[in-house]
Amino acid sequence: MKSTISIFVSGSKKLKEHRLRLKALVNNLNGENRMKGYPVTLNMFSYVNLGDNQSDYDDFIQNKSDIVIFIVEDRMGEKTKEEFLLAAEAHKKKGKPKIFVFLREFQERTPEIGEVEQLISENSDSYYVDYSNLEDLEYKVKERLMQEVEECVASTVAAPKKKMYALKVWAVISALAIVFMLFRLIGKSDTVTLLFIGGGSAVNCLEEYDDIGDVYQYDNSICIAVPTKTSWPIITSEVIHQHGLHNSRNTKLFYPVCLSAMKAEETDFLNMSNHNQFVSKGSVLAYHLGEDYLALYVKKSYHNPIIEGKDTISVHDLADFLRDVSTQHLRIFTTEVGSGTLTYYQKYLTPYDVIISKETLGELVDKFTDLTPKSKIRGDETPYIMLGSRYYVAKEVYEEGDCRSICIVDDQGKTIEKSIYLYFAGYYADSGTSYQIPAEMSEFLYKLNPAFRNIIKNNRIPRENERIIVSLNDYLQECEGDN
Repeated sequence: MKSTISIFVSGSKKLKEHRLRLKALVNNLNGENRMKGYPVTLNMFSYVNLGDNQSDYDDFIQNKSDIVIFIVEDRMGEKTKEEFLLAAEAHKKKGKPKIFVFLREFQERTPEIGEVEQLISENSDSYYVDYSNLEDLEYKVKERLMQEVEECVASTVAAPKKKMYALKVWAVISALAIVFMLFRLIGKSDTVTLLFIGGGSAVNCLEEYDDIGDVYQYDNSICIAVPTKTSWPIITSEVIHQHGLHNSRNTKLFYPVCLSAMKAEETDFLNMSNHNQFVSKGSVLAYHLGEDYLALYVKKSYHNPIIEGKDTISVHDLADFLRDVSTQHLRIFTTEVGSGTLTYYQKYLTPYDVIISKETLGELVDKFTDLTPKSKIRGDETPYIMLGSRYYVAKEVYEEGDCRSICIVDDQGKTIEKSIYLYFAGYYADSGTSYQIPAEMSEFLYKLNPAFRNIIKNNRIPRENERIIVSLNDYLQECEGDN
């Protein structure tokens, strides 16, 4: 049974960018929920959807919302106060909507801030969460919404079925890995297979390391292309279940290594249900490989004044270009929902009112990977663009010269970069004083950077803190400093 969570965003109309960023966040979360098999859809509304009739807002808040999010900068306007009181009254009577208040951090406590605090304490059992900037607001709203999704899944899906949904992606990839291993690892069951999972940016970045080369051909490994946000739960499962440490020939399987074009947060690996298990077993080890940059790939035969003769394009002009092409018969190829590359594009385009989806850019929006066959891109010779990066492009098409690249820059002319990381499990060992990793992962790291030999001893890395995500680059810098 599919469930819908209706969300209304209240606050000053001047907070337009805040609403757009949260709308983009909800679109991404819905993509993640689909990939996880969660039968939950988030629908977000505001005055933008409901027109200028205040009575429509009031009715939606009281009778149709499951959650009302209040965004407050330095004061709460009269209309927003009225909406808060309506939501609070409805919650007391019916148990919904839930009320989430996000208040911009303040340097000094003004009378207006005092009024907001008093309004909340006197009329509801909720509290406010402060935020420092737009990125912080997105992060904290995401935390709350993911908590709501998990509670919704728990309440609407029977326990065995819930487990099936939550582990759907993991089960599929596990099955694929086992099938491959039957063919590739006969006589090698005493070794751990590295399971590389993630996006094309990192895979192609690794090709530049002479001792690594094509990850798809790396010894004793399997590489499966999935969006970054799909791969993170698999790392969580590995920390908890520790497949890579099993000694039995019958149970040892593989050790997942996430290849990502996104910087992960703790909440990407943890939730309320797995937190205690996770922190008692290990941490996520992270290694920053380097930087990628966003690039637009355009079919050479396509002409448009915005991009004509240019090697770079600003985000502002890209937004104008996308609005323009949505009215033309032009195919727009993007990476998968949940991928690091698409997340970066959406982050920069949202302030310009551009949401990357079929609904906003037309039915010709499609997905591509670096392995997309030439026939799919060329199709019926319809002009196309690809929202990719230096490392993420349909290589067969690009190498044949069918398209050209345009570097995307911010409004100051600076190249928009995205970091590329490896994430993998570090199991607690030696009474919690070190992290253990499989020998095969140690060898892989040595090939990436020989300096790891000064850090990894007997497949162990000293544990220096209690972080959930541990940067190995910090270890390398410390090692360089000691030398």
